[in-house]
Amino acid sequence: MGCLISLPMKYYEIILSCEPRVIGVKNGIYQININENHMETDNGNYLAFKNFFNYNNKDFWKNQDEIKLLNPPLIKGNLLKNAKVTDIMGYAPEYTFLTYVFSEKYFEIIKGFKTIDFKEFEFEIINLNTKFYLVYFKKVTLQEINFNKSIIFTGRKVLKNEKYHSIENFDEYSQFIKTNPINSFEKIAIPKKYYGKDIIPIQAAGGDFYSERLIDFLFDCKITGLEVNYNNSIQLEFV
Repeated sequence: MGCLISLPMKYYEIILSCEPRVIGVKNGIYQININENHMETDNGNYLAFKNFFNYNNKDFWKNQDEIKLLNPPLIKGNLLKNAKVTDIMGYAPEYTFLTYVFSEKYFEIIKGFKTIDFKEFEFEIINLNTKFYLVYFKKVTLQEINFNKSIIFTGRKVLKNEKYHSIENFDEYSQFIKTNPINSFEKIAIPKKYYGKDIIPIQAAGGDFYSERLIDFLFDCKITGLEVNYNNSIQLEFV
């Protein structure tokens, strides 16, 4: 019997479909409106949840572990006119860093794969008798990135005006973004402990990376609303 060769895992950024034929609406962004009129907005647990997932929460990243303690009442929203129900959806106004609404089918699939710590929050689409969830996956923070082995540039490749920058560590990056707030990663180097996970969310990327095996399984299960950035995904390196 020949030796088995273990191929390296591939990762790609996932995005929402913006195609009207898929999501039903032409805004290209979201299918659901949050409806606080049908929610317990004066509930202390809801206020704690809303304040935590707020763009102005300056302690968000260092307090990610506190998310598992949040227990808001049921979050509700309305489907937009003509919007189609898909397995992963955008919504507005968005709770910062809680980007997607997942169907129960989608959520049950990803629970069966190797994920980073996560916390789910039940979500109801009014007049639909189906379970949905907002899910937060703990993100790899900027402090965990190996900047010396990452690749960072400013400008836009499509305009052919990109400029690459050599940055040694997090402190240098913190100074760099003060004068270059708009910058992009071509490659992100993160600790080896994350290799083998099927979902890797990264603060610097703004989105989530899925393993190729998870992507293939989701599509085999006919998951809708999901697109994969195969051609322009940031490269991950594990160091």
